[in-house]
Amino acid sequence: MKKEYLDTLYETMLKEENSVLALSLPIALLYKHIFNKNAHFLQTDYNLTHSEIDVLAVLSSYKIMTPTDLYEAIIFSSGGMTKILKKLEQKQFISRVSSEKDKRSKLVKLEPKGEEIFQLCLVNILKIDNKIFSVLDTKEKESFEKILKKLVYSTLE
Repeated sequence: MKKEYLDTLYETMLKEENSVLALSLPIALLYKHIFNKNAHFLQTDYNLTHSEIDVLAVLSSYKIMTPTDLYEAIIFSSGGMTKILKKLEQKQFISRVSSEKDKRSKLVKLEPKGEEIFQLCLVNILKIDNKIFSVLDTKEKESFEKILKKLVYSTLE
């Protein structure tokens, strides 16, 4: 979106009675911009989707999880998760291992190759994100983080 279009939106649509749009619209536009930049990079350089990198990111923290815990952690449907897990397993980024508690149940385990690709992607995602947020000073970033955290946590109630 061009700056002139956004300025016009602020001047015409985002009046007092619609003031919450002056908060939500920039968040939506920022999300879209970051998502598209990262999606392009992930697809072009690593043949990965956002959903696949989300799974690797969660597993990077937990190492091994049930599929249910995994799809709840990234807010994804179980059917969609099955497709993603199959793709990641074919790429040898994850494996399915039997649960010690329930041999019928298969856990999802991050493999070293998956950890390595996630770390490579993370370095480049951080470069993209740092460039976007470089217009903010440290104090602004801290305030913005607190505000966003407060808003996100309010949606969990």
